[in-house]
Amino acid sequence: MNPATVNTGPSTDDRAAGGGAPFLDVRDLSVRFSTEDGPVQAVDGLSFSLERGRTLGIVGESGSGKSVTSLAVLGLHDRARTRVGGSIRLDGVELVGADEARLRGLRGSRMAMVFQDALTALSPYYSVGDQIAETYRRHTRCSRRAAGERAVQMLALVGIPSPQTRAKDYPHQFSGGMRQRVMIAMALCCDPDLLIADEPTTALDVTVQAQILELLAEVQQQFHTSIVLITHDLGVIAGIADDVLVMYAGRSVEHGSVTQVLAEPRHPYTRGLLESVPRLDSAVDVPLKPVPGSPPSLLAVPGGCAFHPRCQSRAQLPDDLCGRLRPELVAEGGHAVACHLSAADPLATPESNDTRRNQGTTP
Repeated sequence: MNPATVNTGPSTDDRAAGGGAPFLDVRDLSVRFSTEDGPVQAVDGLSFSLERGRTLGIVGESGSGKSVTSLAVLGLHDRARTRVGGSIRLDGVELVGADEARLRGLRGSRMAMVFQDALTALSPYYSVGDQIAETYRRHTRCSRRAAGERAVQMLALVGIPSPQTRAKDYPHQFSGGMRQRVMIAMALCCDPDLLIADEPTTALDVTVQAQILELLAEVQQQFHTSIVLITHDLGVIAGIADDVLVMYAGRSVEHGSVTQVLAEPRHPYTRGLLESVPRLDSAVDVPLKPVPGSPPSLLAVPGGCAFHPRCQSRAQLPDDLCGRLRPELVAEGGHAVACHLSAADPLATPESNDTRRNQGTTP
């Protein structure tokens, strides 16, 4: 992969003017699992960056590599069965290849994660207050009393009523939305600079979803936290994210600001995701168009563009170009797309794309 063609955030000059490199900087990340059926390339050459106080939304269908990427950032993959390559820098500190002791010191204190299933992530044998207090004590070496007070304080911060009493309750005594709040309280108890939220609103009703998203926005404003929000819900992305990274089969297919990607999607997969959900900002009743087919198995990713078997635009290009040649992520005006079709004109004819290639311009 040629890093010069990838939209990886501000330019070198911009970073110098802004005081340095991005807070989270991921370069050419690859994650491969060893399985009984063969190697699985879950993430393949992924690059992105995140500045302090901003929110990056990562979207895509199940199996696109979103959660695998977040676990790689926190160093939570089983090292015996996983090969992680590339570079992940957190405030200049390299995480790929770092020893477990160093990663444990960073998890919770500098970076934290809100897992998708709070009931599974929380231990059923300990009260929620004890679990929050244990996390705080591990990183601050404070007394049990101080840690208990911190747990109550964090439960109050995330909107748990009667936090002094509820801190003594167990996870099964909370509703789904309240358990998610407990997870956020635990993640924030050591004031981390980076918060990764993996599907934080899954299986919650829309009212509770709105409350959780509002809570994340308030936390970010109060602590200037950088947030990586992983979801398949484009409505959630539209409401909270600053930038969007669209993933498919372990790779980035589109990357840009939330306005660029959602208002002017350039990749057929991104357009398919948007067309498959109802819109509330239009007076016209537009019929939904589901993305045809299913995501590919990561044991046998199609050659060329991984999306081409499902792409309804591939016929616009001659000689099965999409099936033969994998497109690189090319940026134009901060909006990057990995597609052989012209980024400037999604409806460009095959002849116009041939002309651009003959002129040495990557479409």
